This record gives sequence, structure tokens and C-alpha cells, in this order.
Amino acid sequence: MHRYFVFAGFSLLGILFLLMILIYHKKGFHLIGTPSIEKFYFFSGKFALFTPWGLFLFKAISPKSGYIMVPQWMSWAAVGFLWTGSLILLLAMYTLRESLRIGLPQGETNLKTRGIYHYSRNPIYAGAFLISFGSCLYFPDLVNIFFILYGFYMHHRIILSEEKFLEEKFKAEWKEYRLDVRRYL
Repeated sequence: MHRYFVFAGFSLLGILFLLMILIYHKKGFHLIGTPSIEKFYFFSGKFALFTPWGLFLFKAISPKSGYIMVPQWMSWAAVGFLWTGSLILLLAMYTLRESLRIGLPQGETNLKTRGIYHYSRNPIYAGAFLISFGSCLYFPDLVNIFFILYGFYMHHRIILSEEKFLEEKFKAEWKEYRLDVRRYL
């Protein structure tokens, strides 16, 4: 039964991602910014963080795959992480609207401090981390764990670099915000 919640979660996430991309494209916004760290590490980190999402779906499609049998409670916990992470991720993307970029923005941008950004400085990453962690519970494979660990590490480096950019751009406003709001959750 949990398989259907995995399918539904990723289907909803995929549809809303595509819808957002189409809306931004129609409005003339470019989602691709400048990588905040060396390109190889930036893109390999993105690949590593999102590969577990594919493995999550693979396990839902082929439940007998893998060499570790996962108890039902762990599968349901993974589904909970998927849905919670998806909700956080989508709320963060909606809050950012035109400021949303993969990498650093090339044009003008605003510091977002309201909505979900009142509780986390990096809710998009927090949501993505929760989904990837859920994948590790759903499909606890050494390859999956490697991708997650590498993805988390590279994204932490990306976040540190992005925060340095925000500090330089927004100065006192960023410093005050940083003191009031946690980096992740």
C-alpha cells in the first residue's frame, strides 16, 4: 500500500515542478543561475542528491529489489519523510517565486524571510534532504547511502557558499536574519 503513496508523492512533486517551470519560462524567468562552487562538485552534488529519489521510485516499482528486507514501519516512515520533504520543498519554491534559481542569481533578487523562510534559511535543501533520507529508509542500499552522503556533503558546501553570497549582497539584513533563523530546521 505504501508504494501507492510513493507514486502519488513523486507524481504530485513532478507535476508541480513541471507546472512551475512552464510558468517561469512563460514569464521569461531563467531558473539556472551560476554554480556557487566549482561546477563539477556543484553538478555532481545535484546528481548525488537526486539519484536517491530515482532509487526510491525504483524500489516502489520493484519492491523485491535490493538485498535488505525493509519492515513495514520503516517503509511508512520513508513515505512520511517523502511527503513532509515534498511539502517543505514546494512551500519554499512557492515562497521564492521569481527569485528561485538553481545556483546563484545573475540579476537582482530579494532576501526572502517570510513564510517558510521564517523557520529555515534553506527549506528547499531541507525538504530535498528529507526526501533523500526517506529514500535511504525505503531502499537501504550501500550505493544509495553513498549518494546521499555525498549529496548532503556537497550541498552543505553549496549552502555555505550561497550564504556567503547572501551576506555580501544583503549585509546587515542577512546578519540579522541569520541570527534569528536556523540553517536547516
